[in-house]
Amino acid sequence: MVALSPSYSSQQTSPVSFRAEIHQYLEKNPRDPFSLIKDEIETIGFPGSGSGPLDYLKVLLEKLEVSIHSQQLVFSTTSLQLSMISPRNPRAIYFNEDVYLGYVPGGQIEVIGIDPGLGSIPYIFSPPSNLGRAALPKVIRSRRCMNCHAADDLGGFPALLLSSVIPGPGGGSIDAFRKSQTGHSVPYELRFGGWHLTGSNVFASTWANSTGLMHPKGISKVPVPPGTRFKWDKYLVPRSEVVPSLVLEHQVGFVNRCIGASYRAREIRADPKLKEEEKLAHMAKESKDIVEYTLFADEARLPSPVAYADSPFAKAFEAKGLQSPTGLHLRKFNLKDRLFEHRCSYMLHSLSFQGLPDEIRGAVLSEIKGLMTMDQSALPPRFAYLGRIERSEIHETLSSTLPPYASLK
Repeated sequence: MVALSPSYSSQQTSPVSFRAEIHQYLEKNPRDPFSLIKDEIETIGFPGSGSGPLDYLKVLLEKLEVSIHSQQLVFSTTSLQLSMISPRNPRAIYFNEDVYLGYVPGGQIEVIGIDPGLGSIPYIFSPPSNLGRAALPKVIRSRRCMNCHAADDLGGFPALLLSSVIPGPGGGSIDAFRKSQTGHSVPYELRFGGWHLTGSNVFASTWANSTGLMHPKGISKVPVPPGTRFKWDKYLVPRSEVVPSLVLEHQVGFVNRCIGASYRAREIRADPKLKEEEKLAHMAKESKDIVEYTLFADEARLPSPVAYADSPFAKAFEAKGLQSPTGLHLRKFNLKDRLFEHRCSYMLHSLSFQGLPDEIRGAVLSEIKGLMTMDQSALPPRFAYLGRIERSEIHETLSSTLPPYASLK
């Protein structure tokens, strides 16, 4: 359900079981942002949400502090609502760091909230306007979503899914790319299949804004420009920008690495067959992987600069950054050859990172602080791309905005 599809990384180990008693995934009451307003949705509703589904959707996003400008349109049939999705009726996705929401015109609203300890929690419900006058929705915590979101080949933990496919004329998948990988290291040529991109699209060689047509000699590409097969008035904004797509990819990779590490750590700690040194080695590997991802060690290089001066999403996203006394923050875009100016993820402030076991979270922050403060000559070759000024500014920002980092000796 951000029904997107295959996730995590190609480096995953044996899958965990999210249903195992040690995780309490189905037994514990979730503490994700959506669960905090679930009762209000079901019992009171939202005054001023109007009579149509778009009015309701807009108020819901405001409640969840999700920007309407994060909107992404997906026309591949990668959702529980696949029968309603097509190039004529794309699904809209909206997100912030801790909530991911999908909306199909004429259909239901899907939400995934990130619980710090449990991971992704999927919900689905119909907007009130689809239920009749005065009716309030019944929110369902969807277990069907876990068939894909916690599949063994994706790690077995409650993950986010992000797909790239060659969609057929109706949106069904002819082929799929990067089936077991998410995050900013995914080559750009393997992204965007089944998605609409508007504005500065420097990824014209991908399958964005295209469907495929099978022939005896192969698959031909059929252009499907955004807005030619559907009306924009079915959505909150007439855009499906490139910039939020790049941000979404980075976030999904970060969230999945943190959730996966949390689940694997719980099972490793409880395994009586493992020696203590083996458990410590496992925790060290988990923290190392998260450090490398947080610092963009394997980020794919942008093929061309992305124009974003007129992007409403980019403006809102940068304005949300927690700043140091001198105005530094981790949300400043670069978009010339990479995603961000400072190669340290703002997702260190997210619920997924907060939910990591103490020893992994502490090790990640300690390792990052060491890397940011050591002499350039001592920097490991793995992080040689981080210059002295960039590291100094990252250190200043984290010291000012992330108390657990600042408190480290």
